[in-house]
Amino acid sequence: MPMNGRELHEAIFRGERFDRLPVPDIHPWGETQERWVREGLPPDRNCNEVLGLWGNDGEGLPLDLNMVPKFEVRLIEKDAEYVVLVDEYGITKKILRADFDRSGGLMGEAGAMSSMSHWIDFPVKTLADWKPLYEERFRADLTGRLPANWAAYRPEWLQRCETRWVGYFCFPLGGLFGGLRQLLGLEGLIFAMADDPDLVHTMVDDLTDFWVAAFAKALDGARLDQITFFEDMCATKGPLLGPAMYREFLAPGYRKVIGELRAMGVSEFWVDSDGNFKPLIAEAMACGLTGMAPCEINSDMDPDELRAAFPKFNLAGGIDKRVLTRGPAEIEAEIRRRYTTAWRSGRYIPRLDHGAPPDIPWANAGHYARWVKHFCQESAGRTLGS
Repeated sequence: MPMNGRELHEAIFRGERFDRLPVPDIHPWGETQERWVREGLPPDRNCNEVLGLWGNDGEGLPLDLNMVPKFEVRLIEKDAEYVVLVDEYGITKKILRADFDRSGGLMGEAGAMSSMSHWIDFPVKTLADWKPLYEERFRADLTGRLPANWAAYRPEWLQRCETRWVGYFCFPLGGLFGGLRQLLGLEGLIFAMADDPDLVHTMVDDLTDFWVAAFAKALDGARLDQITFFEDMCATKGPLLGPAMYREFLAPGYRKVIGELRAMGVSEFWVDSDGNFKPLIAEAMACGLTGMAPCEINSDMDPDELRAAFPKFNLAGGIDKRVLTRGPAEIEAEIRRRYTTAWRSGRYIPRLDHGAPPDIPWANAGHYARWVKHFCQESAGRTLGS
């Protein structure tokens, strides 16, 4: 009998025998979606549904651990080229007018944007800024943090969770480094680690207390298998902070959250970070973190090498998105390479190493989908290394 989604993920992440691999979906930028519609994607259809990248192995916990309430978006300047605004998290930024038209300026719609924002100001600079913000917008009361129809929807959700792997991911405040960077700014956070360490320690303690209390309420009678922390703490060549700063500022928070959530039944604790995370993997594992994504190939995060260097650290991603701009043979070769690693070593689920940028033709997305679905099957896995 085929494995269900929960059994499948448990086997993969424990390094045990599995009978297939989960079919991964694809996340196009807003600009990519517009191109694909011009090239044949029906405008009223989800690209994953059309491509057949639509599995039922997983389920998400629909819990919002961002600010509640959020700020109202406030426009400061707008012309034909740029918009300056304060977004829903109190961040002042300048963005392209086209990106504003796609996203409404919302940080939560960042995936629709085609460029990075120019960051101007952030809501937290001192403890006097943080405490009122925390007390007003990070309460563990679940009002506004679950869907409005949650009471009616929850029984159906619980039933699906019986046979599916249940995950959780919160953008953009669902991480320690990542969350504090959104509140303080990157430079503000790094300088605070040196000049105002009490602020950073306090924010980490407060956020982790909030997470633990909120999860305790949300998981009452429910199951969660995996939490992925949004961090984005690395650049192409290496992390944005060193191991010593990681140990001092982030490790205590991770240990607290992981310890509490493990007692609630969570088994997998992942980091989501672009860039080269390798220098921090040992530190992450020491805190109890068990895996990471998206293994960006341009940042020297090759899954085959990582599996050899860290055999008990789980991985997802690692299919070089840049290859999807090339021909069918190169797309097949890249997918074959990654699935060979996955079938051979386990503890790895291949998918694109980030969202799909707009230089990928719609036809190439079709080639990608066809080969991914083929190599996810056990019959293909048996011959991948030949």
